[in-house]
Amino acid sequence: RLPVRVDVPVEELTRDDGLFLVGTPRGVLRARNVVLASGSLNCPKRPPASADLPATLRQLDSSAYRNAAELEQGAVLVVGSGQSGGQIAADLALAGRPVFLATSRAGRLVRHYRGSDIFNWMTLSGYLDVPRREIVLPSGKLPPRGLLGATHTISLQSLSAQGVVLLGRFMGIENDSLIFGDNLDEHMRFADESSADVKRFIDDYIRRARLNAPPAEDDPAEMIAPRLPSPPIHSIELATSGIRSVIWCTAFRGDFPY
Repeated sequence: RLPVRVDVPVEELTRDDGLFLVGTPRGVLRARNVVLASGSLNCPKRPPASADLPATLRQLDSSAYRNAAELEQGAVLVVGSGQSGGQIAADLALAGRPVFLATSRAGRLVRHYRGSDIFNWMTLSGYLDVPRREIVLPSGKLPPRGLLGATHTISLQSLSAQGVVLLGRFMGIENDSLIFGDNLDEHMRFADESSADVKRFIDDYIRRARLNAPPAEDDPAEMIAPRLPSPPIHSIELATSGIRSVIWCTAFRGDFPY
């Protein structure tokens, strides 16, 4: 019987005489208690080098992407190869767009494993119960969300087979050329190893719990041979690349001005 109000964003939160005043476009609500459940990652982050890109390039964040038809005609550079970057690169490739993917040191998960969704196994096995302190990076940040397809496995190898041009980490722009690091092989190896680590963890759980699960099978997306640029691409001249859009898939941060 709570009075639920939908489509009413909170714009301000203040205190007055022991009560919270919740400012909304439809007036002020008064409450003794307020629960903040808006998430901790609600503001996209871009690397500082994004400010150096020319105005002729359209830049948008992963949260603003909807489909390929909304972008300018031409090639697209996707920066970041975690979950959002991989899914967006795959979607663009399916739409027939030329796609460049600047990879990052992100893990990977298969979508299905041994007869069940991978997250079902990760939950049952206790993989998701690892304390934050045990997985935090030296920088104090959590590792990026690994590459995972919505309905099927996506890997850097499978993206390359779709025609996506794989690059190292985006480093910036110099003399009207986009610059990329020499770490594509490292990123691919890290993704492969992280996927294998998760599957070993699940295999150990199935064995300990004496579960009657189907045997492990190779995922086609992980077995396909990568199609890599030869020689590796470390710079792309904007004037001749055909790149018209850049999609930043480079993490989020919390933003709570109220």
